[in-house]
Amino acid sequence: MSFSRDGLGFQRRKKSMRSKGEAPTMGPIARMHKNALSLRERLSYAGRVPLILLALAVFSFGAGITGLVLWVAGSASKRNPVIFTPTLAPRAGPVEQLAPVPEPAELEAIVQRFLAARTSLQLESLIRGSHQRPEEITAKLAGLEEIDGRIESVRYKGPVKSLCLQLESVEVRFDSGRNRLALMAPDPRGTWRVDFDAFDRYVHPAWDELLAGTPAEGLVRVFVSPDNYYNGLYVDDKAWACCGFASADHKTLMFGYAKRGSSQHLAMAEALRSGAAAGLKRMTLEIRHTGSGDRRQFEIVRVLADEWAVGDEPLDARFAAEAAAKD
Repeated sequence: MSFSRDGLGFQRRKKSMRSKGEAPTMGPIARMHKNALSLRERLSYAGRVPLILLALAVFSFGAGITGLVLWVAGSASKRNPVIFTPTLAPRAGPVEQLAPVPEPAELEAIVQRFLAARTSLQLESLIRGSHQRPEEITAKLAGLEEIDGRIESVRYKGPVKSLCLQLESVEVRFDSGRNRLALMAPDPRGTWRVDFDAFDRYVHPAWDELLAGTPAEGLVRVFVSPDNYYNGLYVDDKAWACCGFASADHKTLMFGYAKRGSSQHLAMAEALRSGAAAGLKRMTLEIRHTGSGDRRQFEIVRVLADEWAVGDEPLDARFAAEAAAKD
C-alpha cells in the first residue's frame, strides 16, 4: 500500500508509478547475470567498440520512446482530469476544548489506575462507554502482559486534534517494544476517562472473519491513508475514492472505498486533510464486504470518527447536508 498523501481520491493525484488497478508491489528489480564478471574478463578492447555503438543506438531509441510515452500520458491526463474533493466548510474544524485539562502527572495517574483495575467497580469511574462488557475489559487488562509484555512506562503525549471530541493522549510502552495509546476524553461533568475500545483497538467481528472473503459488515479501528488501487467492483475512480487500511493487529493491508460526493467521502477527505503530517490517520469506520471480488476491498458505509475514540455523533453525519446538496 502506498502511503503517499497525493492522488488517491481525497487529494489531487500525481502520476502513480503503478498502473491503474495494479496491486502494490516492490516494482521491477534488476538482476545481474550470474556470469557477468567472467563475460567482462573475456571481452577484448576491440570487441567493446561495436558494443558501445550498439549501446548508444539503444539509448537514443529508448530516449525517443520515453519522450513519446510521457507525451501520450500527459495528453491522457488532460483528457481525463482528476476529480478531487472541494474545500469544506470551516465548521468542520476541531471541536471546542471546553473541559479544563488536568496536569500531565494527573492524567498519567488515571491511566495507571486504569491499567491496574481488575474489578468492574474499579473501572466504573475510569473508562468511557464501551462496546465490551466490564468482565471482558478486566480480563483483557489482566492478560495485557502476556500479549504486549511488561509495562515499561506511562507517559503523557499531549492533546490530540480531532473533529469529534476533546482528547488528550497518554502512551503506554512495553518492554517488548510495543505500545498502546490511551486516549482520554472528559465526561459531561469534566471527569477525564480512558476510552478502552480505543486502547484495545477494538474491532468487531475479528479480522479473520472480516477478511474471509464472504459477505460481512464490521466496525474497525485502522490507520488510513489515501491510495489508488482501483480494481474489481471499485474499478471506476470517478465513482469511488480509494484509501488504504492498516491494522496494528493484522498483517494484511486493505483498501476502503467511499462513494464520491457522499458524506463518508467528505468526512474522510476532511479528516485526511487535517490529519497527521506522516500521512497516516487513525480512524474508526464501519465497512462492508460484498462477498465477491478481492477479500481486501471494502466499502466504507459509516465514518464514525477521525480517531479511535468515538464521539456522541458519527463524523459523517456532519457532512450529510453537503452530500445532499451535491446530489
